[in-house]
Amino acid sequence: MIWKLVIGGVGGQGVITAGIILAETAVIQEGRYAVQSQTYGAEMRGGLTRTDVVISDDEIIYPKVDQTHMLACLHRKALASYHGLIRPGGLLVTDKDEAPALKRLDCRQYELPFAAAVRERTGSIRSTNLCLLGAIVQITGVVQMENLERAVQARYPGNADALQALRLGQEIVAESGFRTVHLGEDARSGRHATSARL
Repeated sequence: MIWKLVIGGVGGQGVITAGIILAETAVIQEGRYAVQSQTYGAEMRGGLTRTDVVISDDEIIYPKVDQTHMLACLHRKALASYHGLIRPGGLLVTDKDEAPALKRLDCRQYELPFAAAVRERTGSIRSTNLCLLGAIVQITGVVQMENLERAVQARYPGNADALQALRLGQEIVAESGFRTVHLGEDARSGRHATSARL
């Protein structure tokens, strides 16, 4: 099975770090294949930012994400630029306040209060990217949550706020009543597979 994700935002939101952590979880913690790539504007803060993550049980032949199984956006600028990448039947997850969802009929859409929840819990929005990452894994099950926690602990040793933000994303999804959404395609046939239990 091969799974493709794009996370979009603007500089300073930690979008690229989130992609790196997810790929590290798949490779280092789970022994799978993963590719992470990134694009960003010249501005240090406020410029459009994107990370692509491909996770597979088999070798990855083509690392570029042309059609994503899941798009997660933390800013409306990224949503406006990248929403066309979602394949029909895919999944769109956005920050409720920063990137209100579009009215697309060919994908499932979830608006969740990532930045607001992190601000309320920690007094800062610095860990919103980790909150989003926790939600992505809770929604998709693409990696095991305990392995994601290990990867976060390795990157931020002794940082309790990082783990708290990760678990907050998990809680937001659980409290919303969502269940695992399985997205991906057979790596050998290229056949798209989408199933959900909602």
